[in-house]
Amino acid sequence: MRENTLFLIFSLLFLARISVSGERGGFQQSQDNSLKLSGFTQVGYVLWEDGTSEFKIRRSRINLKGDIFKGMNFKLQVDAVKNAILLDAIVEFNLSSFLAMKIGQFKVPFSLENLVSSSALDTINRSQTVEKLCPGRDIGSQGRDIGALLNVKFSKIECSLGVFNGSGINRGDLNKQKDIGGRLVFHPLSFLQGAAAFYKGQYSLNLGGTPVRRDRAEIEILFTQNPFSLKGECIFAKDDQTSRNGWYVQAGYFLLSKKLQSIIKYDSYDKAREVAGDRSDLITFGLNFFFTENTKLQVNYELYREESGRRSNSALLAQFQAGF
Repeated sequence: MRENTLFLIFSLLFLARISVSGERGGFQQSQDNSLKLSGFTQVGYVLWEDGTSEFKIRRSRINLKGDIFKGMNFKLQVDAVKNAILLDAIVEFNLSSFLAMKIGQFKVPFSLENLVSSSALDTINRSQTVEKLCPGRDIGSQGRDIGALLNVKFSKIECSLGVFNGSGINRGDLNKQKDIGGRLVFHPLSFLQGAAAFYKGQYSLNLGGTPVRRDRAEIEILFTQNPFSLKGECIFAKDDQTSRNGWYVQAGYFLLSKKLQSIIKYDSYDKAREVAGDRSDLITFGLNFFFTENTKLQVNYELYREESGRRSNSALLAQFQAGF
């Protein structure tokens, strides 16, 4: 019932936008018809503690953005690694100066780290907490789903509310239940941001399969005062009868302004709170050297620990990103 109400709201807002445009003499062609093409390629190397190593192309993505007409724009993103896959296919309607709506395939409004582009991450890998618990990433869909999203933005507050299939990228709905997700962001100061998010839904492995509960809640904080940054998140999850949670905290400092950044990150993930001894911790030490804003070299050392505190593995990673 709640997802039907949201869908009706989205439809009415869209029709209202069309009506207003019609009263003004039809859709107005954008004065700037240029298309914006961007992209990046990431080449990575990893050396594990046991001596195993490999080179690989992690991502190679192309983005295309443009205006369809005044008040409507689109974005397409494709990753060409292995088989080309459609990641983003978004049509956005700017309904007013503070209200926007988008439909298509895009990132679910959940988790600070999830919403950051892979090209802008401070560490080579996302935290295990986000990879395992963030909607869309927990089912191998890179944080994305198909649906509709309403966004309201004021001077210090931003709110997003969306309805989704809940099946991941490039897949239709596999059950009768639509999933709902939302995020509230508060900017009390220019350098400080706090946010909370939720996600409620059901997930089926295949069409007609038995749906299971898939609920998420998250809180986050971000502090940026150049050259220092501090961020952290905590995610709580319920999958069927299993409770999970995880958190991370990360600090960064620019040793050379806009050129050389140091990173330290602690990430803890408990895959079943009802089971003792299954928590895994990950400590990451990193350096980022920026040739340009989108071209950089990253070096990370990852240290994995079990709940007992014993080291279970470690890895040295390097990644070169060329962006345009």
